[in-house]
Amino acid sequence: MTRDEMLALYRPIRASVRRILSAAVPACNHADLARAAKQLDLWAEGKIVLPEGDKPAEMLSDIALFEPNQRGRRAFDRFLSNAARRLDAGDCELAERMGKAFFSLFHLAARHATAGVRLEDLLDGDRSLWLMDETMERSAPIGLIFGARLFDAGEFHVGFGIVAQPDEETTQFAVQARRYGNRLPFRQSLAATVYGDSLRERFLISPELEDALTTVLAEVLESSTGSRRKRSARPEARKVKPRSPN
Repeated sequence: MTRDEMLALYRPIRASVRRILSAAVPACNHADLARAAKQLDLWAEGKIVLPEGDKPAEMLSDIALFEPNQRGRRAFDRFLSNAARRLDAGDCELAERMGKAFFSLFHLAARHATAGVRLEDLLDGDRSLWLMDETMERSAPIGLIFGARLFDAGEFHVGFGIVAQPDEETTQFAVQARRYGNRLPFRQSLAATVYGDSLRERFLISPELEDALTTVLAEVLESSTGSRRKRSARPEARKVKPRSPN
């Protein structure tokens, strides 16, 4: 395919992802959002606290939707079994693909010859992936290491819009653990750990879910919108050093 043909295939998928995520956010209940906020250190005095001037809402919704709760259940699975059935056939099929998305750490190896970029999955033996992302193709530096949630869209992989940079310690611990077949040495999920790193430093965020999430968060935030304050990052590390391999 030519570049124009590939973009013509990708752009409707990108638009569909936005519609699906916007429709999925209301599947998150209070417990889902509270759990995500606690994992991201965005919870204080019984409420979700969003940093002043920042927009971590998409990270919050990603954790609430795609990370399982203590019973191993995901809000996105509730969405797939209920509200997703009201989507048109194309969006419904793509939503099923999105349900198989995975979060990992990636190395941006090169621009793809046609469009998008070539990635190496650092936690899967440097497996090569083709990611379609016009923004990353245009501006992300070769050699960038980042965390993201991707899914197989058929011809290529597509992400959910969040590009979060882990700190060096997180990357080293995760790569070392997977190299020796060990579990990741983090108290929270890899996504929550990487998002936490990024919230403490910096993060790139798209506005795709802001409107939809605002409605859902209104019930959780109660009347605290006017008194939001930035919560200082807690100094204690949330990671546990992996044991040395035998």
